Amino acid sequence: MTHGVGYLVGAIVFVAAVVLAAPGLTWLDGGELALASGAMGVAHPPGQPGYVVLARLAALLPVGDISFRLSLFSALTVAWAAGLLAALVAAGASRIWGRGGATSQFAGVAAGLSFGLGPAAALQAVRPELYGLAILLGLLAVSFVRLGGRRGGTLAILSLSLLGAVHPAMLLAAAPGLVLLLIGAPGSWSVGLRRTRALAVSASVLAVPALGLFAWLPLRSMALPAFDFGTPQSWDRILWSFTGATYSRSFQMMEGQLLANIRDHASLFVSDLGLGVLFFGVAGAWALGKHSRSSVLAGLLLLLVGLLPTVLQGAFRADNPDVRGYLLGPCAVLCGSAGLGLAALVEAVRRSAPRALSAVGLACCIALVIPPAQAGIRDADFSQQWSPSRLSAALLDAATPGGLVVLGGDSWSFPSLYLRYWEGRRPDLAVLALHMLDEAALPALHHRGLPVPPTLGQGERVQLAGAGPLAVPEQLTRAFVRHADGVPLLVNDTFLPPELLSRREAMGILYQLEEAPSPALLELAEWEEERFWLNTVLPMRDAGLLESDVWARSVLTRRYASRGGYHRCQGDELAAAFVFEQGASLDPTASSMVNLLRYRLREGSDGVGPGPAGCPPPVGPWDAAFSAGDDEGALAMLQRPPGSGGAPAGDRHWEARLSLLRASSRFLTDDPGGAAAELSRVLSVWPTHPVALLLQERLDTLGVRLPANAALVAPSGAEEGQP
Repeated sequence: MTHGVGYLVGAIVFVAAVVLAAPGLTWLDGGELALASGAMGVAHPPGQPGYVVLARLAALLPVGDISFRLSLFSALTVAWAAGLLAALVAAGASRIWGRGGATSQFAGVAAGLSFGLGPAAALQAVRPELYGLAILLGLLAVSFVRLGGRRGGTLAILSLSLLGAVHPAMLLAAAPGLVLLLIGAPGSWSVGLRRTRALAVSASVLAVPALGLFAWLPLRSMALPAFDFGTPQSWDRILWSFTGATYSRSFQMMEGQLLANIRDHASLFVSDLGLGVLFFGVAGAWALGKHSRSSVLAGLLLLLVGLLPTVLQGAFRADNPDVRGYLLGPCAVLCGSAGLGLAALVEAVRRSAPRALSAVGLACCIALVIPPAQAGIRDADFSQQWSPSRLSAALLDAATPGGLVVLGGDSWSFPSLYLRYWEGRRPDLAVLALHMLDEAALPALHHRGLPVPPTLGQGERVQLAGAGPLAVPEQLTRAFVRHADGVPLLVNDTFLPPELLSRREAMGILYQLEEAPSPALLELAEWEEERFWLNTVLPMRDAGLLESDVWARSVLTRRYASRGGYHRCQGDELAAAFVFEQGASLDPTASSMVNLLRYRLREGSDGVGPGPAGCPPPVGPWDAAFSAGDDEGALAMLQRPPGSGGAPAGDRHWEARLSLLRASSRFLTDDPGGAAAELSRVLSVWPTHPVALLLQERLDTLGVRLPANAALVAPSGAEEGQP
């Protein structure tokens, strides 16, 4: 009977996921995982070899393109996990109250559907993502533990080992609770030194082939696949990839942020699961505690330890779908406990009013499932998400022939990489993601035929070492410019060193780093910009695709805000106003950045003007140092007293302008905290300065937050939709 409940729940969740699934390419990691799986490459740290191998098998399914096939794979893993949770809860309810029937059925259905249809699981089921596979392996381990005996322990360890090959961080988060379950499991493996030793030996033996999948990383990297994040071809690079060391900076928290993260998590659980699931979850834990305190303790460990990866993040954002992926374990615990709480209520009704049993059980089950299901449909309807492929195709098509396109941000990078290297669009272009760049990757990139230097000169290495780990992509972009040898270098709206920002020329959707582009090229760029609006953005807006794809709307409005700021820096107010109007037409939210920029430009309150208050770097002795990449020398010049080469005294705009250069220099010389402090001074004078906003966004992605800037709050008229 419990298996029947699991099959029913799994079927419902799978059908819902397929209906809501993205038809093809998706935002965030979707393009990366599809390209890595299709090309048998290396994904971002920790590499996810377990997922890449299994996803490559799923990609053989002859339905749609590879992105859709991987979305079906995600739907299958999440549906299987939801069905397994339903079966586990139904079986647990039967054991606790000594009866099956309605009690266990209501408990299993409520637990499985509230979990499988809620936003945390639904967001992983409708796109290529590995979190569904991870939670499935974790729940399989729990199921095998409950099976007991030597076979159950062995299969549980095998599942956990495979989980480690998919996502080591999720294994570490689940390990304490699962080990406690394993120790207290029934059968011959439960107690005793000899049995514990046998358990440890079996764990070691089974972990070798599963975790040995990480040998995939150097083997595939040496084969020069189309996607090779981090180039893990040496021991230190393998360790770097396996440990995910690059993400350690995400756990640098500001003062008071821990409490804010806890509040955000509580709010997230309420909005995703509803108060009913949380209330019944507490009741279920209390009911379970009367029969098995060790199970309650194990559940609490799974819940609390599972929260740590996101609660301790300095760069935590509740609207990031990956956050929901990390929270799948805690959500499964809460939903499972809520199912047991419902079973306790059903048993109480059975004793006092047996005739009302079915009505009460069904009503409570529906009440528990509807809030998470509504939230899941609201957040995870990707069925109309055509935007990533359309926008990325437009970006590639507008690029200068034979160019090197260096993109910042996952939203533009991964879909463009997928279209270029999997679908073969614009084979004359070389496409790189800024956050994938470091010196160790250069030889492999050069060997693949990309127009990048195979090695750096001694001076460039010294400069790179002085930059620290945060600004390596920006420093390497400098090297690409020096070694361009006639290859056009194009970037999107991303922060660059000051001398490169001043060399940008708008080239359609992108910017080309050139000293003096030809008039014909500039005319072509204007035509590409107009074509992008008429042939891509406007049809998407008019078809309502931006209403259903919030991420696409955010990507586009940020792009138009940056492009308008670029024109503002050039002193072209008409072009800036026109671009701001285009961006504002995509997002009716009065307080969005592009609307604020439009309002402040119209009212003359943006603080940006020609001459000394403009955006290009001011003329001064530090220019030569910046152009040579000597950021420390430029910073020393900028810090001179007034009258000796520093900022003129009493000129707030000039001082703010120099603070922006100081912020850039501090960031490029491994002082992100100092950069944030300088940047806050700039934004206090120029709250909408485009270059300052680019650097602020770059710092934000690294977990370095600026103090709240009151000047960025929408005016009262804007709040009423009047900007």
